[in-house]
Amino acid sequence: RTERTPRPRDPPGDAEPDGDKVCAVCGDRASGYHFHVMSCEGCKGFFRRSVIKGVRFTCPLARRCPVTKAKRRQCQACRLQKCLDAGMRRDMIMSEEALRRRRERRGQRGQPGGQRGEQGERPGLTGEQQELIQLLIGAHQRTFDSSFSQFMHCWPPCAVPACPPPAVRLLVPSPAGPAVPPPLSPPLSPREEAQPDVLSLLPQFADLSTFMIQQVIRFAKEIPVFRCAGRARGAATARCHRLTCPRVP
Repeated sequence: RTERTPRPRDPPGDAEPDGDKVCAVCGDRASGYHFHVMSCEGCKGFFRRSVIKGVRFTCPLARRCPVTKAKRRQCQACRLQKCLDAGMRRDMIMSEEALRRRRERRGQRGQPGGQRGEQGERPGLTGEQQELIQLLIGAHQRTFDSSFSQFMHCWPPCAVPACPPPAVRLLVPSPAGPAVPPPLSPPLSPREEAQPDVLSLLPQFADLSTFMIQQVIRFAKEIPVFRCAGRARGAATARCHRLTCPRVP
């Protein structure tokens, strides 16, 4: 099954005149025979999506809506019905998997040796790209520790407060006499209960940021391109300094 069928042969004396073909559904310029009907790409895609999704459209005007190039999007129910009336066949719609296999076959036929059914080799990386990848991997391995042991001194100490024992309710008989309510302590606001000691963590955060910046600088210094750029930038800075700063006699 194919989505684009060959054009049926016209009987003698009934050949169509040369010129642009029109879509049998909306009258737009047709791109060929799709699902056994001369149609445009828009109606072809609409019919395929509607059938695959199994959508049931409803028409507010009792299926009397005009289906033209300008109004074909106004009523999907009438457009789908006109596709069926024009002769589009549901059984000629291919699934996504079948379409994918057909694209693969077409791609193989366009490559050398594709007729044998073997997939063409994908273009690999160039020698320069391989060298750059190895350079970056080596620089990363020399400057970063995959076990993260260097981060131990940057982690703040984890102080876990002791959890109070769970409260236990005992069902005991109330003593005779007036009940004395227990003393009530002023409740803490939710903000006071959840207020962390942020200021004590600032030194650890600063050390961690400094450590990460140093690691990135070390990694950049392992790459020749960054080293050359750093030397050129330093020379340009020194040159600007000599030009702008007057010499002291």
